[in-house]
Amino acid sequence: MHHKMKSIKLIIFGLSILLSSTVFAQYENTSGQNNKEKKTHKTPSLNKWFAGGMIGGGFSTYNSYLEIAPIIGYHVTPAFDVGTRLTYIFQSYTDNQGQKHNYHNYGGSLFGRYRFLKFLMAHVEYSGLSVMWYDNERHWVNSLYVGGGLYQSIGGAGFATITILYDVFEDPYSPYNNPLIRIGFGVGF
Repeated sequence: MHHKMKSIKLIIFGLSILLSSTVFAQYENTSGQNNKEKKTHKTPSLNKWFAGGMIGGGFSTYNSYLEIAPIIGYHVTPAFDVGTRLTYIFQSYTDNQGQKHNYHNYGGSLFGRYRFLKFLMAHVEYSGLSVMWYDNERHWVNSLYVGGGLYQSIGGAGFATITILYDVFEDPYSPYNNPLIRIGFGVGF
């Protein structure tokens, strides 16, 4: 029950940050041009490529981890993106005998997301992760994440996302629990 309350508090906190970061812009016509003349100016096109990612971590008495996950993607249309994510997780674990173990987990994924209503998105992602488990054996973890979240433009080409994903495969060696909550940032170029 404590884990669920912590997850709910994290979701509420993330949503409040994302929603409060809305960027407003105001245009004032000081050039003396009328509206018909302004229509001849072209608006800049959407940056097709984007990069970003997330950094995460968790710390406790027995288990700590640091995760770095850069992404690179492409806007196929103004509402549909595809991309790839690289993942590296450093995990430090202290067993029942007091011995400390350090693990390096790594992998990659392919994702697609569709934005609608300007701020909502659906997300699907296949992930493969090489995980060193507590049995000191390396395991390959396949995951299929489905879910959605919020997409917020920040400034010109920047954006922030918060997603709630569910791993359909639920591999027992996965380092993640359902649901998976991600907060990420990126910029177009």
